[in-house]
Amino acid sequence: MTTSPFSILPGTARKDAISSFTVNIPLSQLERTKTLLSLSNIAEECYENSMPDGAQSLGLRREWLIEARRVWETEFDWRTIESNINSFPNFTTSVPISRSPSKENIKIHFIGIFSSNPSATPVVLLHGWPGSILEYLPLLNLFLSKYPDPTQLPYHFIVPSLPGFTLSEPFPRDQHYGMEDVADVINHLMTTILGFNSYLVQGGDIGSRIGRVLGARYKECTSVLLNYSAFPAPEGFDMSTLSEKEMAGVKRGEWFRSNGCAYAMEQGTRPATIGLALSTNPVALLAWVGEKYLEWTDEGSFPPDAEFKESGYKYSKKLMQEIIASVAFYWVTGKIHSSFYSYREAFALQGPAPSSNAMYEVRKPKRFGFSYFPMEVMPTPRKWIEGYTDVEFWREHEVGGHFAALEQPGEIMRDLEDFVKGMEG
Repeated sequence: MTTSPFSILPGTARKDAISSFTVNIPLSQLERTKTLLSLSNIAEECYENSMPDGAQSLGLRREWLIEARRVWETEFDWRTIESNINSFPNFTTSVPISRSPSKENIKIHFIGIFSSNPSATPVVLLHGWPGSILEYLPLLNLFLSKYPDPTQLPYHFIVPSLPGFTLSEPFPRDQHYGMEDVADVINHLMTTILGFNSYLVQGGDIGSRIGRVLGARYKECTSVLLNYSAFPAPEGFDMSTLSEKEMAGVKRGEWFRSNGCAYAMEQGTRPATIGLALSTNPVALLAWVGEKYLEWTDEGSFPPDAEFKESGYKYSKKLMQEIIASVAFYWVTGKIHSSFYSYREAFALQGPAPSSNAMYEVRKPKRFGFSYFPMEVMPTPRKWIEGYTDVEFWREHEVGGHFAALEQPGEIMRDLEDFVKGMEG
């Protein structure tokens, strides 16, 4: 556990309810992972996994998986990732589950970067799937570099591991819990545990859905800044009014709905099966999650710097490292199977594509901002979002995809700071 001056809890916090935390995966578990990696079978070549000319329109390429497994087994060092997480102040706390029939609590992990500036703005950063707190570590480093003195830091940063993800406990098994329950847990953490009277939420993917619930339902959540909101076009919308960039985004969304969201249907309709399958084998998990990072990131964020000579397929070594770190985090914590619950809820609500909870409208006097990235899986035009939300802040970026905080932390930092400046008048 770091002794950073940024680890001092605010005076409003219930210190008796918060414990410091250090990530320390047992060596035996890491050794077992290496054994499983070496013993795992990878299917022989076929048309689908080894398409000509480096194409991967039918899914993950076999050669990429072979190389990623080799890197994970022989070069990747989990202790480096662990050390990076532990370089920030980590905490756990127990939060009551409002809808639990037996009044159970859930243990939540979070990174907390606390300012000693009495006017600091509390900001909760919410990851998605298949992301984790790792997405936000580059962003936190940028802020700590800019504000090395806790008396000057204008923000408190809270980065929770969502319930059922990596370092946080899953919800109880007694019934279905969904985004409203997650939002209730997050709001309780920010208000009752940490004692903030108001706060801002930033998120993407599932984090954006939770952010909308928080903004719509909880008075303490006064501002919402998202980088994902997959809303449909308003009824009767004239598509000819869209710009060329917006139309390109709409077409990418159409591609995702028709060719890219089979995983979501599986996780939404048969989460038990895919959860059990992926929990048996680290290479299976690497294939399932790796495909998403490769397709959902912008090549401009992770330019290719390596190539397989036979096929000509180009890939980024840095992105491969990020993928392995993310997959390893799920694997060593044993939480991939308990991270699918939001997809089941999404399909129950919205049909054949992940829901963005459009029914949770964020209206004035709440503040709403949006960071638009061109290679998001479903880039949504501003006019569509304005059908459900009062948009006060909007910024379009030239480079970036689904994992915005990981891909373009500097841009998210700029948006967040400018959004907060707007709050101050």
